[in-house]
Amino acid sequence: MNIVTKIKNASLYPLAYAIVTAQSVAARIKALGKKTIVHFEQPYQGQKILLLALYEKGRLRADIENLLITAKSLGMYVLVVNTLKVKNPDGLKDKADCYIERPNFGRDFGSYQTGFLHIYEKGWERECERLLMLNDSLFYSKANLKSFLEQMVTTDIEVLGATENFEIDHHLGSFCISFAQNILQQKLLRRYWARYLNTDIRPKVIKRGEFELSKVLRRCVSSQDQFTAHFNLTWLTNYLKIDQDIIYRISDFYRTSDIHGKKPSFKAAADRLMNKYLLLDPGLANIEANIEANIDSKVIYFVDGVDGITKAIEKSVKESNLEGLEMRVLEEVKNDLFERFIEGSQIHQNNMILHHLGMPLIKLDALYRGMFSIEDVTKIAAQLDAQESDNFRRLMFSRPFGG
Repeated sequence: MNIVTKIKNASLYPLAYAIVTAQSVAARIKALGKKTIVHFEQPYQGQKILLLALYEKGRLRADIENLLITAKSLGMYVLVVNTLKVKNPDGLKDKADCYIERPNFGRDFGSYQTGFLHIYEKGWERECERLLMLNDSLFYSKANLKSFLEQMVTTDIEVLGATENFEIDHHLGSFCISFAQNILQQKLLRRYWARYLNTDIRPKVIKRGEFELSKVLRRCVSSQDQFTAHFNLTWLTNYLKIDQDIIYRISDFYRTSDIHGKKPSFKAAADRLMNKYLLLDPGLANIEANIEANIDSKVIYFVDGVDGITKAIEKSVKESNLEGLEMRVLEEVKNDLFERFIEGSQIHQNNMILHHLGMPLIKLDALYRGMFSIEDVTKIAAQLDAQESDNFRRLMFSRPFGG
C-alpha cells in the first residue's frame, strides 16, 4: 500500500466509522419493541446441540438445509436462530427441533447470544454433553460434512474450533466452535452471554465477540491444550507425514490473490533453497564480466511442481553433490507452506487446501475481502459436485471484491 493510499484511508476512516455507527444506532432503534419469536420447539432429551445462527430470508440455502439434515442424522438437537424471516417456519420442523426468529440487529453474535440464553433459561446445559456453534457465513459442502460434524461433537477437547486466526489477537474462528459440557456450565461463559452488548458495527463485533469470547474460553478450560483448532498447523504437519504425495502438486491449492498478505509459492521455496544451499563459485566471485554475463542471460524456468524446482537447480548449478536434492526441495516447499499457513485468518489463507483435505467449510466473504481471486473461486468450485458448484459460485460472485 503506497503512502497516498494510506493517507486517503486514514482520512476516510473516521467518516466511514461515523456512518456505520449511525447505521448501527438506526438498526437498534428499529429493533426496539420487536419481539423474539420461538416458532416451534421440540422437547429436549439430552442430545448434543447444534446452535446455528442464520441470516436467511424466504427459504434456506440448499447447503444450509443439507447441514440441518446431516446434523439431525447424527442425532443432534438442532437449534436455529434467524435474524430474517422464512416464508413457512413450520416447514422446517423436519430439519430443526427449535426455530427462533429475532430482530435483525447484532449480527451473528446477537443470534449466538439469543441461542445461549435460551439454552440457559431452559436449563439444557445441565444435560448437554456437547454444543457446536455454527453460522451461515460459510458454504457447507457435502464432501466430508457428516464426518466433520461427528469429529467436532465427539472430541475430548473442551473447546475446539475448526480453524484459528492470528490477525491482531490469536483467537478461534467464531463461525465454528465446539463446547464441552463442563465449559457450557462455567459461570464465566454464562456471564459473558448475559452481558454481551449487541452492535452492528463489525469491528466491535469482532472485539466483543470473537476476541473476547476466545479470552473467556481460555479462562474456562482446564489446561492450555484444551483450547485449540482442529485444522491447525499440528494437524497439517501430521497429515503430510502420512500423505506426502500432495506436496508434489501443492501449487494447485495455493491461492492466487495478491491483495492480502504473503502466501506460499514455489518461488518463495526456491529462494529458501538459494539462501540455504546455493553458492556462487568462489573462484569466479570477483570476476565482474562473469557476473554480468550471468545476469544478462536471464534464464527463466517454468515450475509447476517439486520436480520443476529440482530440474531447474540441476540445470543451473555446476556439477556438485546433488544427491538428496529432491528431499531438500520437498523440505523447503513444506517449510514455506507451514510458515504461511499460520499467517492471518487460516480459513481465508488456506481454504483451498483445507477443503481438499477434508474441511467442508468455505468462507463466503473470501472474494469480497480480496483473499480469493476469481481464479481461486473457480478452483475451489471444481472441488464440489456440479449442483453445489453452481450454487457456490452464485453466492461468491454476488459479493465481488469490495475494495
